[in-house]
Amino acid sequence: MSDNSEKPQQETPKELDQNDIHTIQNMAQKILNPNNDNPQINEYIQSTFAYIGQALMKMQTSNDKQATAKEIADDLTQRFEAWVKAREESKKEQDGTSTQEEPK
Repeated sequence: MSDNSEKPQQETPKELDQNDIHTIQNMAQKILNPNNDNPQINEYIQSTFAYIGQALMKMQTSNDKQATAKEIADDLTQRFEAWVKAREESKKEQDGTSTQEEPK
C-alpha cells in the first residue's frame, strides 16, 4: 500500500511582486519605527526595500538567473565592503579625536 495519498501536495511557491514588497516594507516600518519618531529609519527601510525590489525584478526577468544572481551578489559584496571601510575610517577619526582631547 502506498502512503502518497496521505502526503500533502506541495504548492508551487508564488513569486513576490511589488505589492508584496510594499506590504513587507510597511510591516517593517511599523515594527522598527512604530511612531515614526525617526525618519532616518524610514529612509533606510525605503532604500533597502527599493534595492530588494530591483534585485527581485532582475531575477524574475533574467534569462540567465545564475549570472544575474552573481551580479547581485557582487554588488552586495561591494556595497558591504564600502560600508565597512567607511565605518573603519569613521572610527579611526573618532578615536583620533578622542585621544587628542584626553588630558594627561
